[in-house]
Amino acid sequence: MLNGLWARPVPWDLARKTMAGVALAGVGLASGAAFAETRSEPYPAWPEPVIQEKMSVDEAKAIVAERTKPQTEWKGPTDGPKAPSGSFTIAYVSPDQSYTPHVLWGKGVEQGAKALGWTVITFNGQGTVSGTLAAMQQALAANPAAIITPADANALQKPIKEAVSRHIPVIGIHATAFPGPSPELGLYQNIVSNPAEIGGTEAAYVIAQSDGTAKDIHMVDNSYAIARFKAKSTTTPIANCSGCKMLETVNMPLGEASARMGAAVSGLLARYGDSWWMTTCCDGYYTNVAAALRAAGASTDKIKLVGADAPPSAYDMIRKGGFEVASVPEPSSLFGYEAMDAVIRAMAGQEPAHFLQPVFLIVKDNVDSEGGKNNEFVPSNNFACHYENIWKGENKACN
Repeated sequence: MLNGLWARPVPWDLARKTMAGVALAGVGLASGAAFAETRSEPYPAWPEPVIQEKMSVDEAKAIVAERTKPQTEWKGPTDGPKAPSGSFTIAYVSPDQSYTPHVLWGKGVEQGAKALGWTVITFNGQGTVSGTLAAMQQALAANPAAIITPADANALQKPIKEAVSRHIPVIGIHATAFPGPSPELGLYQNIVSNPAEIGGTEAAYVIAQSDGTAKDIHMVDNSYAIARFKAKSTTTPIANCSGCKMLETVNMPLGEASARMGAAVSGLLARYGDSWWMTTCCDGYYTNVAAALRAAGASTDKIKLVGADAPPSAYDMIRKGGFEVASVPEPSSLFGYEAMDAVIRAMAGQEPAHFLQPVFLIVKDNVDSEGGKNNEFVPSNNFACHYENIWKGENKACN
């Protein structure tokens, strides 16, 4: 997911919890000070995700079958340190609270903290780098037990280094490209889906549904390293599929997509005709792509879009049978629980759990499952119960 690509109104009151620019006096943050056993220095980075180079039609169909199933089985941690007793404050530094994923991830952080009787204070960067830097400084002034942020860690190196030096662990959610600790960036843990599997799942759907005959166009913003990696993960198996063909990779800057998409789609239709697939790691393109295709009189039977992120517009198009036929979402509130688990492990001086939620693929047949009725991905594996069992040292049934 690339920050800032889609947003929708959120159903709860943000102003109540957003503290950016608000005086912190009197809110009782001293209890958030670093716990004695806390480790803030990151453990070694995990190995870089591996791209699947080749994929037969049968392999592709098996991947699609597996990744469209309900995610009822919990594959995450089942043991770990108990949360320390007492009241602690967690700072959630959101780069932009008008961006729905930031809100949903923060909601998961709040839910996990509430189960422990802890406090979460949200600092809103208001959609700018300078605002996010200011929000990080305000979070540091609050002296929290930990900081959780979906902001770009590269842009926050000064406050992150200060946090680590003060024994305040920093947990990222989509703060850099790959999952796991990032010693280079000072992140105790970065929570994100496996980008190789996201791209590979898109490729599998295209290969499977076309029976290995797809002609594909990939759209990407090459200014983002993670977008380039996901593009390679998607296009490599398709390019190596003997009956498939990669027609073109289109570099479309996100900031220019609205203005340029009509001409770009017209050019693609002129060059390649009216029967092809399109893939991307960024569903944010597809509202404009679909509008241009409709204006050109293209058929939803001949042109099919496959994406990732799954904003509400993607759910809607898939649900109604529009041009987009599949998307790979990322979890919403689960990522917040994962971040809280990383905080608790950091407070115990332990490394973060080696866990990545399996990738899920939305298609028309399952679009309303796994949280889809609310246009978000919430696995049905009762993750909150499993995490709370670890944190509280309990053994509740989580069926």
